[in-house]
Amino acid sequence: MTAVLESIVRDLRELPAPKLVEVSQYIHTLHPSAGSASRQLAAIRATAGCMSGEDGEDFERAVRETADRIDGHE
Repeated sequence: MTAVLESIVRDLRELPAPKLVEVSQYIHTLHPSAGSASRQLAAIRATAGCMSGEDGEDFERAVRETADRIDGHE
C-alpha cells in the first residue's frame, strides 16, 4: 500500500497547479466527510429562495396549478 501512495504522490508532484485542483476535487468526491456535507448544506442555504417575492409566488402558483395534471402530449 505504501508503494502505491508513494507512486501517486510522485505523479502528483509533476502535475501543474490547475490539474492538482482537479485531482483534489475528484478525491473529495470519493471521500465525503462531515466537512463536505456542511459545505454542501451551506451552498444550498446560500442559494435557496433566490427568486424575488413576485417571481417566487408566480413559480409556486404555476407548480400548484400543474402539479396534479398529466399532459399526454409531452
